[in-house]
Parts: sequence; structure tokens; C-alpha cells
Amino acid sequence: MKITCLADVEQFETVPHQDRWRGRNTYDLLARSAASFAERPAFKFQNTSAVDEEPYTVSYQELFERVTQTANMLSASGVDIGAVTSILLPNLPENHYTIWGAQALGIAGPINYMLEPIAFRDILRESEAQALVCLGPNSEFDIWEKTLQIVDEVPDLKVLFAVTSEGETLPSSTPGGIPIKPFTEALTAQPTDRLVFDREIDIEEVGIYFHTGGTTGTPKLARISHRNQVHVASFKADFSRLNEESVGICALPLFHVNAVYNTGLNFFAVGGHPVYLTAKGFRTKGLLDNFWKLVERYQGTMFNTVPTVVSALLSKSLDGIDISSLKYVICGAAPISPEVFRRFQETTGANILEGYGLTEGTLSSSANPMDGEKRLGSVGIRSPYQQMKCVILDANGHYERDCDYDEVGVIAIKGPNVFMGYKQESANDGLFVDGWFLTGDLARQDSDGYFWMTGRAKDLIIRGGNNIDPKGIEDVLTEHPAVELAAAVGQPDSYAGELPCAFVSLDEDFKLAADDASLEALAEELQAFAKERVSERAAAPVHVAILDEMPLTAVGKIFKPSLVAMAIERVLGEALQPLDVNLSLSVVNDKRLGMLATVGNLGDSEADRERVRAVLDKFTVKYELAA
Repeated sequence: MKITCLADVEQFETVPHQDRWRGRNTYDLLARSAASFAERPAFKFQNTSAVDEEPYTVSYQELFERVTQTANMLSASGVDIGAVTSILLPNLPENHYTIWGAQALGIAGPINYMLEPIAFRDILRESEAQALVCLGPNSEFDIWEKTLQIVDEVPDLKVLFAVTSEGETLPSSTPGGIPIKPFTEALTAQPTDRLVFDREIDIEEVGIYFHTGGTTGTPKLARISHRNQVHVASFKADFSRLNEESVGICALPLFHVNAVYNTGLNFFAVGGHPVYLTAKGFRTKGLLDNFWKLVERYQGTMFNTVPTVVSALLSKSLDGIDISSLKYVICGAAPISPEVFRRFQETTGANILEGYGLTEGTLSSSANPMDGEKRLGSVGIRSPYQQMKCVILDANGHYERDCDYDEVGVIAIKGPNVFMGYKQESANDGLFVDGWFLTGDLARQDSDGYFWMTGRAKDLIIRGGNNIDPKGIEDVLTEHPAVELAAAVGQPDSYAGELPCAFVSLDEDFKLAADDASLEALAEELQAFAKERVSERAAAPVHVAILDEMPLTAVGKIFKPSLVAMAIERVLGEALQPLDVNLSLSVVNDKRLGMLATVGNLGDSEADRERVRAVLDKFTVKYELAA
């Protein structure tokens, strides 16, 4: 059926959601697809960005056999039924074998391999992982080296599987005595036609942990059930009209909920296939240059991406390239600039479906309708079978009331896609109200059911009690032809508490032509440009900084904590400069205190310390004075 508006979503829901489920659990879903689509490709993998490379293809029968072998391998190595197998892999075929094989035995735990070793350790400990599948020694990745630094500090770990090139020699154990096994060798020793252990998987059981965060402190582990996964894959397949001929182009990481389902299980549910473009995805040199040619080559029908990639693809020529197979592009993770949205649609003719989703909602909570009006800047209407509303919370974060139409509040979601809460019980305090999950994201809902994001509550810039939405500043700056990406944050101010400032990265042509003098002039021009166009006077940025590269998370979101730290360091540094004291200043996002400024090299002079305190006390930034 065509989906044009909220009424169509409600019509779609007249079929009970359980009637759409394509399995009793994720292993059963894959078994059914292997029976129906045995020789069809389940996925293809391309090792480089070359347009003419022959891809490695895995059929549905082969995928199910490898998943079965992986589950058997884990069990034979002493991993308990119901235990966690963590995964530290780039986008390789072994990722899918392990994500689904681990769930046949227990719980899968994919980890962002770009984190620091201490984060690896904390996630492994928190999940109580008994097995770890990771990339072995590899010149393009440092996963193996980082893993060996911390693996012996994980008390529950029983075995380490290394995914290596053929002929790679590995030690038999870690220095602490944990056995190391070559993944392929251990896998191929197992039967393909049956599970060697006895387990009946209940659809309500946890199937996978996705960690949230991971840059500071212990990340929270979101518990996603088999029901969450089967439900999302099944309804999304129907709702997005996926079928055997559907081809998803994927260059986003498989440790994240987006790629695991949007170009993973959703396709496996119906016999379509994703194409994985290199182990590093969009981080591979030359991939963006060849991306449109690869869409043409594989006859891609969709791809999922993030706003930062959309911006980058705008600069890539489509001359002589036929992408008429492309039906739609899913863009999420962060709000897209209306200007970038317009330019992308005009340039490519592709239908962008801007949406909203989060790990805790197992991927998808809303999207602009495939066949109906795409309201620019909106994240669309709610997903089928999931309720979604905006609510007002009191000063203590407790539910007060539902919002009226067009009133900004915190998004709350409820439905079979909503996760089972975090593994850490303390993290669940106040998260659920009568089954509604409070996301922490801010939005308003119009009378037609479209939601309009206004940011996260913690992203608001509060200038003298005036709440400023950073998105309004960012959208204005990305309208300037020189700007590729823009992010606005609050910088400390001794009077107003916070003032808005902005960081931008430049379009490649402007970047190549710029020198120091022209960059300084451009920063001033951008500040004036924004001041003239922001919707409210208080939102005019007091400072614009041009960065060589915008700090991004592994899934392409702008990492604002880094920008906030830069802003604090600049403002406090300028405030301390008149003291003429030889000191050092650094700002970090402390896991307990939040942003923390540390002033060092002060020596034993109590007079200097008092002068520094007198300056810093004018700001609300937490600080400490080191020796």
C-alpha cells in the first residue's frame, strides 16, 4: 500500500503486528529465509573502493550455515547458553556470522572498534562477556593491538577468536592465559546442519547489547530483545516495500543499530541483499569519489546515511552515471540542514526520507512518508505499531503532562520496538512512565502528526535564561556556499552564563583556496552572515571558528562535547591571559563532573592561585588547579 500520511500508517496497523513477524527469534528468521531464498545472495562484500572489483558473495544458505557454525563454535569453546559474545570487527562477513550466531547461543555485543582500549575493557566487563571475536593483526586497523592491551583485565572472558588472513600466525594464548583461536579454523570444524546444544529461544529474551556512548565513563548497554529485532525487521520490510530484488548499499559500521537492521536483518527478512562497501565504509579512501558509480554498478535501490555524508556526496559528479535504480535514501542520526536537503534532492533526484530513530527504539521511530509530503526539516510521522508523543517534564525530570500541538517537549515512545531498558539498572531510573520511554530528545508535533526535532535537552544553549536551539544557527550557516558542516554550542560567559558560538568546516573548493588571512576574514563574514539571518537576536553567534575537520562519531554525528571543550578552553584562556602567569589549561569531559577545566604549572605560588580562582569563579565551568 502507499504511505502518504498518518491515516495510512493507521491502516497499515489493521494487520496485527505479530502477524507480520517472519520468525520466532532472529535464528528462526534466518532459517526461514535460507529455506525460501537458499541460492540467492544474502549479502555482497567489496574489499576496496574500485568500481570493477568482483565482490565476495554469500548466499542465504551459506549465511545460515555460517551462523549455525558460529553458535556451535562458541558453545564448543565453553561459552554458556545465554552468555555474551562481544564483537570487535570492521564491516567484514564474519560480523554477520557472529552477530546472529552469538544470538543463537546467547547475546551478541558489537563494540565500536574505534574506541580507546579502556572503553573496550569497560564494555567487556559491563557485559560480562565470555567470548570476544575481534580482528587479528592488520596493517589498516589497530584493533588487535588495542585488544591485547586490555583483554586480560576482563574477568569473565574464556576465549578470544581472531579473524585473520589465511596463513597468519597467532600466539596460542594471551599473556594472561586466555586461549586465542583462529576464527575461520574454529568455525569450519563445526557442523553446519544443526546446533550442537539444546536451547529454545524465547522471543522476549535479550538478543543483543548495543552500547551507547563510550568516549568517557562506562557506556550504558541497551538490551534489545529478539522480539524487538524480529518486529522491526518484519514491519520495516513490509512498510518500506523491500523484496527479493531490493539492494541496499551500506558503508555505515555494523557495530551500530542503523546498519545492523536498515541494511542487514530488514533485507534478510525478505530475500533482498545489502552490499557492503569495504571494511572501513565511508572512511575508505576513494569510496565517496566512486560511490555513485558503485550505486549504478550494483543497481542499488536504497542506502542509509547521515547528514555529513549527504553533504560530502553533493560535491561528487553524477555526469554519465545512471542511478535511476535508487528509490530512496534514509537519512538519520542527526537533523539535516534544509539547504543541504534541497540541494541533494535537486542534484540526484533521489527521494530522501529524513527520519528519527535511536538505539533504544531499535532503529526507527518516525520518518517522512515514502509516497506523501516530505516536510522539509521534519522527521516525519510515527512508525507503525509505535506510539510517539511529546511531553512536558518538571524541574526534576518527572512527567507532568502531554504537549499540545506545536509545543516543544521531550519525545516519548511506546511499542514493540522499544528496548528492554539498560543492563545497568541504575540507568533506568525515571526513563519509563507507564511504559513510555523518555528519549531526552526535544521536538514538537504538528496537527498532521509530523514531528519537528529541536535538539536534545542538553544541547540547548541557555543565554541568561533564554533557551536557544542550536539547530537554528546551524541551518543558517550551512546556507553559506563556503560551509560544508556547522555546529553551534554554548561558550561560557561571566554574565549570561552561556553565549552561542559556532564551528564550521569548509567545502573542499574553499578549503583548497584558503590561506590564514582569508580564513580569518571568512570567519568574520560567517559571523555577520549568521547574525543577519538567525531567527532571534540572542541566537547570533559571538564567535565562529573554522576547523580543518569537524569532529565526528563513528556513525557520522558531529561530536559536540569536543566542540564545547574547545569553546571553554578558548574563553577561559582569553580570560586568564591578562594575569601574565605561566600556566597550562586543558578541558575534558569528565565522566563524573561533566566538562572540567584543569589549570596546571602554577607552582607553589598561592597568590597566583588566588588570582586564577578569581577569574575562573566568574564562570559556571567546573575547574581544578593542579600543581
